Amino acid sequence: MLRKSLVILLSFSMLSTPAWASGFALNAQSAETLGSAMAGAQAQRATPSAAAYNPASIVGIDDVAGSLTVFGVFVDSGYDTASGTLLGVAPVPGVSSGQSVIDDGVFPDASIAMRLSDRIFLGVTLSAPFGFGTAFEDDSVIRYHGTKSKVASGALTSILGFQLNDQWAVAGGFRVQYTDITLDGAIDAAGIAAASMIPGFTPGTDDAFFELGASDFGFGYVVGVQGQLTPELHVGASFTSKIEHDFTGDADFDISTSIAGQTLASFGLFQDTGFALDITAPAQFQFGAALDVSPRMTLLASTTLTRWSRFEELIAVFENAAQPPDVLTQNWRDNWTVSLGAEYELSPSSTARLGVMYEQMPLDDDFASPRLPDTDRVWLGAGYSKRIGADTTLHLGASYIFFQERVINQSAALPENQLRGSLATSFDISAILVTAGIDFGF
Repeated sequence: MLRKSLVILLSFSMLSTPAWASGFALNAQSAETLGSAMAGAQAQRATPSAAAYNPASIVGIDDVAGSLTVFGVFVDSGYDTASGTLLGVAPVPGVSSGQSVIDDGVFPDASIAMRLSDRIFLGVTLSAPFGFGTAFEDDSVIRYHGTKSKVASGALTSILGFQLNDQWAVAGGFRVQYTDITLDGAIDAAGIAAASMIPGFTPGTDDAFFELGASDFGFGYVVGVQGQLTPELHVGASFTSKIEHDFTGDADFDISTSIAGQTLASFGLFQDTGFALDITAPAQFQFGAALDVSPRMTLLASTTLTRWSRFEELIAVFENAAQPPDVLTQNWRDNWTVSLGAEYELSPSSTARLGVMYEQMPLDDDFASPRLPDTDRVWLGAGYSKRIGADTTLHLGASYIFFQERVINQSAALPENQLRGSLATSFDISAILVTAGIDFGF
């Protein structure tokens, strides 16, 4: 019963999660901080909505405080001039360009905290820390390298915070993370039959399709510290542990329209079966600072290191021993984000924010895949906050995200591409992220 309740709760935080963050991490977790492009988020004091960046942000609240936020992301994406070769000789037939291949999405974020005593605070956050989604037509030239890819996650984090003295606070917590994955693709059944010396088949002319689906709970922890170095300078740092997901699910094969697939099925291939796949959600180190340069103006800065270097490859191993493992080499590297911003108090009840963030991609260019066509990017953010009640504040924010062109050049020389073939194409991507949130207190 508890497991079912957690699935329902965490699925609420997932809703529809798009591919717009570096790797598949979703960096926007607060309407207030989106306006400054997340600059200074780790140094936000007595602000439960910033607890996704630093759990120590719950320390210092009065009585009970919380936050509800909704994000919407709208992605303009497309690929062009896709081409490939099967078995080194046969061009991949199909559609060579497409639009709207990266999912739009909506996802929420929520947090609540309470003061238990003068120095002890308790909080809970519900967030969507990871997610992406891409989809290509079944007749796309890209199809052998993936037709649909989706990762959606929801995390529930419990936090205990302590006020050490007037300047410093610490906090830590336990995280439960639910993640759901879907990986679909086409298989060149005719090419496999031809390579197996079965007469009558030409590569690229007869496809089978597969769908892998699974979900898993993983567990980790968060710790954070905040301090006041001078009356004007506030800093914060946090660490989020890696979370390992051991997925077991169902692999479904569709050979209903594939004569080659039906022929190969008689040899044991393309049977519906179980599969296993391991994915590690990376650890993160975060640091932020806020400097009051005047009674109204605060300068903000942040940096984040995400340990993507643990993400080396995806290997789906099937229970059907006749079905060879599906391998996708990644060889990702650790990546950094750096953001700068400012907030200005327009009046005692309203604040404006601006910010810019540079986000480094973790991908290895040699292994970049259309399943996740990630690139370096720049965020431009703007936001506005208005106090609408004694304990209630409305936050509005938006960010425009510029992506570099993503060039894909998958080589057929890779063992895993022996039957997928080569692939060359390029992606153009941009995105708009909008948010509205409300902070409340009791």
